[in-house]
Amino acid sequence: MDVIVFGAGAVGLGLASALLATGVRVRIVARAATGEALRSLGLLRTGLFGRCEAPPGSFGVAESTASLAPGAADFVLVATKAYDTDAAAAALAAAPNVVGEHTRFVLCQNGWGNAERFAARFPAARVWNARVITGFHRRAPHHVEITVHAEPVHVGSLFGEAPARVARLCEAITKGGIPCQPSPSIAEDLWAKLLYNATLNPLGAILGARYGALGASPYARSVMEALARESFAAMRAAGYRTHWPSADDWLADFHERLLPPTAAHESSTLQDLRAGRRTEIDAITGAVVDLALRHGIDAPVSRSVLALVRFLEARGA
Repeated sequence: MDVIVFGAGAVGLGLASALLATGVRVRIVARAATGEALRSLGLLRTGLFGRCEAPPGSFGVAESTASLAPGAADFVLVATKAYDTDAAAAALAAAPNVVGEHTRFVLCQNGWGNAERFAARFPAARVWNARVITGFHRRAPHHVEITVHAEPVHVGSLFGEAPARVARLCEAITKGGIPCQPSPSIAEDLWAKLLYNATLNPLGAILGARYGALGASPYARSVMEALARESFAAMRAAGYRTHWPSADDWLADFHERLLPPTAAHESSTLQDLRAGRRTEIDAITGAVVDLALRHGIDAPVSRSVLALVRFLEARGA
């Protein structure tokens, strides 16, 4: 099996390490500094599932699709930030040396709407999504640590394709140490993750607070619950569903089961703001607000926190 990992952040390197451990041919598209480190030091994974090393030269590294070693990949794992989805799709569409007519794209990204962007350039049957709720932290340009693992990575199609078509990819990732399985309900999986992120990410970023502090405050809880209800209403109005029949059911599970294990976690949006990076808020809260607007749902709390995060982002907080 031949896999390209497009985007060498924490998630991309983590999944690449699992594939390399099982003998898959892997080619990584990385920024220049990361590429240099990978070529000279190899790839190291530590943390929850043990130590895994791929020596220098055991995988391909390039700064662009044009400079990748030729050969059509079976799969491309897209692990860029959500706001780079269009650029990633364009770069891959312009790379016949590595993307063939049977290449499948697995979008390992946050938020909602990434699949539609890829489906605008490639047949929808070749576009897949991965729900990743494993915590990857990049300790150095070549070193990723697994810090949290909630459930297996799920891979599935939003366009009706049979989950069995990605079974061998999931098997390889699992054999490499990271549990992964095909999913017949990837839309429900993605919305479960989006509900969680839309409830916690923007408020954690605005207040500079860890998730546990948000859950412990009655004031923050009231805002979080409003965000969750608006997200749930937008989802249902757009014709999607998740694993809980109502917002109340989701919130009960959120407070009892989902939030406590991540009490010490900080929002990725907060981390991006602190580093002066662009956030993924448009693919999370922005996606909720856009769906609500399109389907006549009022989402005033979501609109407000989206505006506040955009203000902080623009200020370079």
